[in-house]
Amino acid sequence: MKAKTLLDIINEEGTIFRDKEVFTIEYMPENYKFRDHQLKKMAVHTRELKRKHKPQNMMLVGPCASGKTTTVSKFFELIEEHYNNIVCVHVNCQSYTTEYKVFIKIHEKIFGQKVSIGGLSTFSIYSKVMDYIIKENKILIVALDDFDFIKTSKDLNRTLYTLLRAHETYPGAKVTVFTITSHLTKMIIDPNVATVFYPIEIQFPSYTREEMFSILNERCRMGFYKDVINEEIIQAVTTRAYEIGDVRHGLKLLTEIGEKAEKTGSNQILKDHLN
Repeated sequence: MKAKTLLDIINEEGTIFRDKEVFTIEYMPENYKFRDHQLKKMAVHTRELKRKHKPQNMMLVGPCASGKTTTVSKFFELIEEHYNNIVCVHVNCQSYTTEYKVFIKIHEKIFGQKVSIGGLSTFSIYSKVMDYIIKENKILIVALDDFDFIKTSKDLNRTLYTLLRAHETYPGAKVTVFTITSHLTKMIIDPNVATVFYPIEIQFPSYTREEMFSILNERCRMGFYKDVINEEIIQAVTTRAYEIGDVRHGLKLLTEIGEKAEKTGSNQILKDHLN
């Protein structure tokens, strides 16, 4: 038998994974479970959109891996699909850690253009963004995800102040801010910010064990070929993820044991692959 070439190995169809992407953190499930209450509350406080008024500011609070980011992404997807007068920008503050970088992200979403660091001043980017939303009669909704990762209290306050008080410098500018955090931030909110930042608080409790199993079981159904994994192993993975309190650990573990099975030439995931 002819030996496999490197390209043969690369192009070879696996026997375990139907779609590996469903086990990644970035994957956006079409059927999003167990966060209807939070989505409905967000919808209630966004009712003014139909009158071309901006939604209320919101703060999404809950432990890591409790669905905050996916909920916001799903919500943004929904309203952008049905309202053409809004621009939704999701900012990961672990990557965009200063006021300047936050506005670079907003600029990229609106204009589809990268801005090199130092290429434009914060004021230039800010002015360009505000001029656009006024001229086009758009509502800007900015989600600051993990907003307590913004480097300093000064930067955090300046970012919030600049966004929330935009209408004072640019009459007609409509800006809403969603903040997302794993805990109520201990960073000091400046009095000038506090006067305009009264967010609606939306709580995200940790997933129950049953909910976690349902999520992981559904991902297995989509991500593995039929009969690759049994319920007993999914339950074992769920237990480990639940003990840590992070469904993402379960997704990572499912990927790892699937890869182990594939490397050993097995067409099923076995208990031994968990060790």
